[in-house]
Amino acid sequence: MGIKTFIKKTLYNLKYPKKTESVIENKTFLITGASSGIGFALTKKLFKNNKIIAVCKKNYDNLKNLNTNNIKIIKCNLSNFLDYEELENTIKENNINIILNCAGQFGSSNQAIENINFENLVEVFKVNSLSILKILQIISKNNLIKNLNKIINISSDGGSIELNNEGNAYIYRITKSALNSISKNLSIDLNKRYNIKTITIDPGNVKTGMNNKGLLDANRCAEYIIDIILDTDKNFNGKFINLKKEKIPW
Repeated sequence: MGIKTFIKKTLYNLKYPKKTESVIENKTFLITGASSGIGFALTKKLFKNNKIIAVCKKNYDNLKNLNTNNIKIIKCNLSNFLDYEELENTIKENNINIILNCAGQFGSSNQAIENINFENLVEVFKVNSLSILKILQIISKNNLIKNLNKIINISSDGGSIELNNEGNAYIYRITKSALNSISKNLSIDLNKRYNIKTITIDPGNVKTGMNNKGLLDANRCAEYIIDIILDTDKNFNGKFINLKKEKIPW
């Protein structure tokens, strides 16, 4: 690691000091993207005191190695709406309280307008944007939505239309903007009908498989997300916020 990178990482971590561990108990979580990055970090912090439905596409040995009956691993390709059968069967058997929607893809490496791969765009759109709607449709049509309290969508400031001053990254920006729009709609619709809170979070520059040069450890990020979930002093429903609970423009 070069000195500039070291300084940058140090300053970034000073911005997000370690939090006192907050505890959530006796809840059933559905976590997408649960086998890697932020999803895995959240799963590790929550499984001891809660039940976790861990949704992942592949490479879930790390979940198995946690060696617990509190985690139900569901293999599901979120971009294939014909691959939701096992997930639907599991949803029917559980009263899900909180959804942590962490699954996400960046898309192809070259997203300049001349090189957009439209097949990849559609695949990423299904994962980043539409999968949460599919999951909520399954919950709703099985009359289980009354048990749901919160939906946490992990987005990105790359999806903010107002903050976009760089262009490019069409696939990623489009799909995260769509997720933001869906989140806002859910925050009105589901809150009005069922008092469900929908919160959209930009986790910042987190080190994950999608961002191996990230500056913030995923476990530290998870601490801040859990703190947001537990914060009852502020109403974050329908808000797009960062880890420090600061509002981000749509």
